[in-house]
Amino acid sequence: LRRAYEEDDGTSDWDADATDAMAEIWRELWQAHPWSDLVKDPPAAFLTTDDRTTLTLTIAAAGTSVAATLSATVATSLAGSKIKPSGKNWYARITAHTAATAALTLDAAPEAVTAGTACTIFQDEYDLASDLGVFVDGLWRQDGDFVTLVSEEELKRRYPGVPPAGKADVFCRLTRRKIRLSHYPTSVERYEYPYCYEPADPSGSGTLVIGAHLRPVYLHGVLAELLNMKLDKRAGDERQRFEQGIEKAVIYESRRRTGLGQIARRTTAPRYGA
Repeated sequence: LRRAYEEDDGTSDWDADATDAMAEIWRELWQAHPWSDLVKDPPAAFLTTDDRTTLTLTIAAAGTSVAATLSATVATSLAGSKIKPSGKNWYARITAHTAATAALTLDAAPEAVTAGTACTIFQDEYDLASDLGVFVDGLWRQDGDFVTLVSEEELKRRYPGVPPAGKADVFCRLTRRKIRLSHYPTSVERYEYPYCYEPADPSGSGTLVIGAHLRPVYLHGVLAELLNMKLDKRAGDERQRFEQGIEKAVIYESRRRTGLGQIARRTTAPRYGA
């Protein structure tokens, strides 16, 4: 406010607008680059769910939101899992199930399933951290194998139809929090995932979570937005300082991650004739 030639004691007509500008530029700043200040420490982790192959299934009639019955009750809720009748080339999502009961509701079944049909109940989709922003790389299975992040289209292209059983080699992001594995797990496994979190807007009473080198950059961005609201011709200069500051910060971020030495930056020359 002072740099915009306004009172900073709460009496300025632009006080509320300055607060709005702070929130807007804050969100723009943390989206501009995966800053290491926003990498979650420690990384998050989740456990997969073992598949179930000991129950049988009955579906009286085809349709949407259809009722189905298992051969025995299940102690925990199966809502959110998928079920595949044996010998069929389709699966259905379990949209409703009360723990300790055998009754299910399925999203859609293209045909009836006779009583006593074997089935596989599996879960290949999982909800992750509520503040998940971007993955640092991908998933790391408990055996140390890396699971690559791909687009949903790419995953479906590689594994169309009913997903196979086994260990995932790729995964995709379905929503802000939900992911899908390329294979449904057949045991309980631990997956770890490093990620950058989405920070809350500044409260005004705590230290900003970004590094000190980014705080002047943030100031230029907020001032540019406030001056733009005021139709002040200095807005363009401040915006330029903001964007230049981000460019310099990205270079510094690269040095943070790879150091000042040359080994990490060295490229290997191709063999003769390649």
